[in-house]
Amino acid sequence: MAVRNLDTFYWIASLGSFRAAADKLNLTQPAISARIQVLEQDLGVEVFVREIRNAELTFEGRRLFVFAERMMNLNQEILSAFSETANIEQTIRVGSSETIVSTWLPDFMGYLNQTHKHLSFDLRVDSTDNLRNALVAREIDLAFLMGPIAEVSITNHDLCAYEMVFAAPEKLACQHNIWSPEDIANQSILTFANNTKPSRQIREILTPYAHASFDMTTSTSLGALIRLSKSGMGICALPKAVIENETASGELVELKTKLEIPAISFTASYSSEGPQSRLMADISGYVFEFLRSRLIKNIYQS
Repeated sequence: MAVRNLDTFYWIASLGSFRAAADKLNLTQPAISARIQVLEQDLGVEVFVREIRNAELTFEGRRLFVFAERMMNLNQEILSAFSETANIEQTIRVGSSETIVSTWLPDFMGYLNQTHKHLSFDLRVDSTDNLRNALVAREIDLAFLMGPIAEVSITNHDLCAYEMVFAAPEKLACQHNIWSPEDIANQSILTFANNTKPSRQIREILTPYAHASFDMTTSTSLGALIRLSKSGMGICALPKAVIENETASGELVELKTKLEIPAISFTASYSSEGPQSRLMADISGYVFEFLRSRLIKNIYQS
């Protein structure tokens, strides 16, 4: 019996469909089906119920899953034990918010590539809500997002927080030496997507100070928000570390104000179930060590 066929069986059963397993293993669905057919021929039993859309296990399939899970866990333990010499490449499906990608993630991946050459990454950049859904559905293995995720099956490790600031181009910023809440609330505000925690917090903070309707433009693209602010469209409310280059060059000026926006916090989150959970925990630990020198009271400083 080929081990790869048992591996394929495990991922179909874990992810709930042949399509999801095909995506995970970078195979076509016919290839996945062929492997299961060979596995069933070798064992002399059917492991999935036929003519059902989702991958439902038969009684024999449930028996087999126990062994398949043991094998997958043992396989991961072997790879971990020989991580310094093994030539087998493991691909980690990472999901990240744009804030992380815009600051330390590229440097971390370069660092890890030097110390763990057997690891490669399939990176997905998306909103926290979408990353959370993908992680729960096991479409990704590890997520760096505005957490934690309140799911029993998900483990969360605190990573870092980001100080939030208001900034604008010099022509707009110079209108006031000290910006009052009313001054800020009556400008167009550019910030995170509408369904995110910082966006909701900013709206709640500023709406009471607006003379008329509160004007807020939101986007999932931090780069787009920065460009819009630089063009003079309004005040951006973004992490200080994300606009560091623009403030250093003078393209944007941080506004002086007593109005505070709560810092946004991020976690490394992953499924606590499955053979890769230990590896995800290890990577989360590597991230924390990488960030240690860049944190002041848990606030990321680039």
